[in-house]
Amino acid sequence: MRRHLRNLAFLGYVVLVCFFTGEIATRALYGHFRDYNMEMWRYASDLKQPLRDPRLPFHHFPNREGSYYGVVIKTNSLGFRDREYTTRKPDGKRRIVVLGDSFTLGWGVPLDGVFSKVLERKLDEHENKYEVINMGVGNYNTAMEVELFKWKGLGLGPDMAILMYFINDTEPIPPQKSGFTYAIMKRSYFFSFLFDRLVRIRSRFVKAFEWSSYYRNLYSSENSENLVSNRESMRELVRLCDESDVKLLIVNIPEMHEFKDYQFVYATDYVRRLANESNVPFIDLLPAFSAHEPESLWVSSEDPHANARAHSIIAQQIYEKILRDRMLE
Repeated sequence: MRRHLRNLAFLGYVVLVCFFTGEIATRALYGHFRDYNMEMWRYASDLKQPLRDPRLPFHHFPNREGSYYGVVIKTNSLGFRDREYTTRKPDGKRRIVVLGDSFTLGWGVPLDGVFSKVLERKLDEHENKYEVINMGVGNYNTAMEVELFKWKGLGLGPDMAILMYFINDTEPIPPQKSGFTYAIMKRSYFFSFLFDRLVRIRSRFVKAFEWSSYYRNLYSSENSENLVSNRESMRELVRLCDESDVKLLIVNIPEMHEFKDYQFVYATDYVRRLANESNVPFIDLLPAFSAHEPESLWVSSEDPHANARAHSIIAQQIYEKILRDRMLE
């Protein structure tokens, strides 16, 4: 028994030494191999605070700043990546809140190039009375975006809400992490590096984790728990906007890898049906994006988030819809 205990203790010691050595090496060499997943982890580690609400397990820290993928992300006192706003809407202003995930946040794009700010400038060309508030948070799904709207969006007195929909917005709400697990995941570069490599290996050799198969599985059953939750959240958002006299617009962001022979029409049809059943105006951005090569709209060759050029297209499509349908009159 003593021999076994000594062996276990020695094994534990070796594991700890290897882990700490790996941590030191990863931090020292990080600039030479950082990629999208690692930078997204740093963003989550630095800027996201855990919450005790199982429907909204995290949000941005207020008044935090960091540089990720060479772009500064800075939050205001409300935890939004935007300039400072008063909670009470200024007299004479029309206010739009934009709900979404990392696309709406503007991952990899300077704040002035994010579509919410571009849209604000376009609207103000007619009359300086518009505020377009970016409420996007990386890794949010529709259910979490609606919870954030209830928590912070409605209190801003918006005249209009824009829900930006992406194909993975039907993912389940991520579970809350235990204190110890969260501490390790938040602080360890080496843990994040190993997890990133595991995900890459898994997606290469296991078809279920390949991105196109993964997306298709999210929509494989209309009665799946994640789709039911998504539909309930969308309908709740419609109800909240109706009750508060807030105009609602739903915008579908296409999957950015390939626009010709688009293989994710099922996701677009899904969200379009939900918009139509509630008589909510809807924009599908695929036709506007299809005039461009996909890579020309990416943040980088490894990261198909929308770049500043794509954000400009998004802003133009929303701007034209608002004017054409007189949504803020």
